[in-house]
Amino acid sequence: MLKKTLKKEDKLKLKSEFENVRFRGEKIVSKGFLTVVAKSFEGLTNVRCGVICSRKYSVLAVRRNRARRLLFESFRLLKNDIQPCHIVLIPRKRMMDYKLDDTISELKNSLLELKVLK
Repeated sequence: MLKKTLKKEDKLKLKSEFENVRFRGEKIVSKGFLTVVAKSFEGLTNVRCGVICSRKYSVLAVRRNRARRLLFESFRLLKNDIQPCHIVLIPRKRMMDYKLDDTISELKNSLLELKVLK
């Protein structure tokens, strides 16, 4: 059984990485969040994810951080089943009422539709 951990290397950090994914990637809009996936470009050997959650989502930092945590946790649980790609997740206001199960199922459906889930 593979460990399901999230390391620093699993997260997108640089602005250029986020821009690269948003420029080259395919996007899918679901009820709770926007998923952008960049499948193929040079040096891509692992799965990495980043979350963009601005004040437009909520003025309260507590709500923005909760959305980030939910998205990163759902990514962590699905990480071993995803093909090498870079993913950017952007929460929408409807996600404020989501539980972890809702987030996982919606992310799974988005990734299946984008054909990146093994």
